[in-house]
Amino acid sequence: MAGSLRGAKVYGEVPLIVMKRNSAILGLSFRDIRNIFMIEGYPPLAEVDLPMSDEKQDPDRSTLLKFDGDIAAVLSSLSNRRRLQILASLLGGPRTFRDLRETTNLGKTALAHHLGLLVRAGLLNRTGRGHYELTRDGSGILRSVAASYATSRRRRELEAARMAAHIRRSHTKRREEVMKELEVRIVRLEPMRVASVRAISESPEHDAWEEMRAWAEPRGLLENIEKHPVFGFNNPDPSPDQKEYGYEFWIQVEPEMEPEGNVQVKEFAGGLYAVTECNLKEELESEFFEKEGYLESWKKIADWVKSSAYEFGKHQWLEKSHDPGASEEELVLDLYCPIEE
Repeated sequence: MAGSLRGAKVYGEVPLIVMKRNSAILGLSFRDIRNIFMIEGYPPLAEVDLPMSDEKQDPDRSTLLKFDGDIAAVLSSLSNRRRLQILASLLGGPRTFRDLRETTNLGKTALAHHLGLLVRAGLLNRTGRGHYELTRDGSGILRSVAASYATSRRRRELEAARMAAHIRRSHTKRREEVMKELEVRIVRLEPMRVASVRAISESPEHDAWEEMRAWAEPRGLLENIEKHPVFGFNNPDPSPDQKEYGYEFWIQVEPEMEPEGNVQVKEFAGGLYAVTECNLKEELESEFFEKEGYLESWKKIADWVKSSAYEFGKHQWLEKSHDPGASEEELVLDLYCPIEE
């Protein structure tokens, strides 16, 4: 005999199955049934184990198989977005036909069709003319579906895909906006020898430039800005709790130039830059500068780099003046943001 029979005796070819948890079968005691079989001439041949029923092994599987048609009908009634919207709105309490039309944007005929289907599936009750509420079964099934889906891998994958798509769209939109509003050119600065002057004060740009001009002008270095370009940068950067900060000027010099006094000579290794232009007067008078304390064009070019195929480089950020001798109202700067491919 196939399977595992627990607590059963076999008389001849007729199995007499006796459950250990049940003292009677069809209202007869085991002794009565045994006596009947013995009278009929069936001697006991073997004692075997009773197989556990499918219902005890897996009650959910048993229920699904036993009531597959009805369960399929209930699930079919849920397999529509509008009907799910109806059911979800009713989780908050009874609703009228008019309420449900506003929720679903369905016409009267379509809504009546969906409501009728849900009522026939046992998920809704019609409590009065044009009034509906969830049945106890409807509420239980709907909440079970929601709870199961909330912890499902499918939901996590869907949300991850939606987030990735949102990031791609946002990134693409921001990149297009940045590219449109900012003119950027890519420049490679070659290695150069520079003379350097730095000042730390409440107005270090002015102080450092006056010292640099006093040194460079007599040497004719400011007569040809193309040959002897002037660069500058904060060193150290401003901080909210300090009025003083630093600024350093560089001017390209000949290889044989040596340091003198406060003027140092340095070797700059050069590098690749994203470069944009800004009008200093406009920047200094902007709301952005008043609030943030630095040039908005620096933020824009940094955003441009983030939106581009480049990475930020580790070499020096620089500001280059078109005309170092111009007044502050006329001063135009090229901002050099270090990048690498």
